[in-house]
Amino acid sequence: MMTQTVLAGTMATLLMMAGGVAQAQGAGFGRGPKPVPFEELDANGDGEVTRAEMQANGQARFEKADTDGDGYLSVAELEAGAQAKARRFIGLLMSRADANDDGKLSIDEMRDAAPNRDAVFDEMDTDGSGGLTRAEMEAGQKSFRQKHSTPPAEQG
Repeated sequence: MMTQTVLAGTMATLLMMAGGVAQAQGAGFGRGPKPVPFEELDANGDGEVTRAEMQANGQARFEKADTDGDGYLSVAELEAGAQAKARRFIGLLMSRADANDDGKLSIDEMRDAAPNRDAVFDEMDTDGSGGLTRAEMEAGQKSFRQKHSTPPAEQG
């Protein structure tokens, strides 16, 4: 259904921006946020990406998008950073994540709107090490794309 596609794309955006599984590809036929390079996420270069590294990367991306430095992302700031196809999801993103209806998203609102990010991380961490290797992240990306690349008319 189209709703599932929209929600999957929204959740991928939330995960990326809020420091969740930043590598998650959005839905919409596999055309979601561009994955963050593994080397950028693996801040200490040990070959694994931890939750802390993902959160730090998400925080940095949030701060970069917050061009006025007020600690919130406005619709204008979200639109400025969005690819053209992603812009149509911003209204839905705001309606889902803006808990206090102030027209801006805090990092906490974005994290709260993506409650399954730890479960997604755990699912990708197939060896249970507490960190994600490049292979685990690539496998997680592939799985996400496969789950969310079916055209809406074909989803059940």
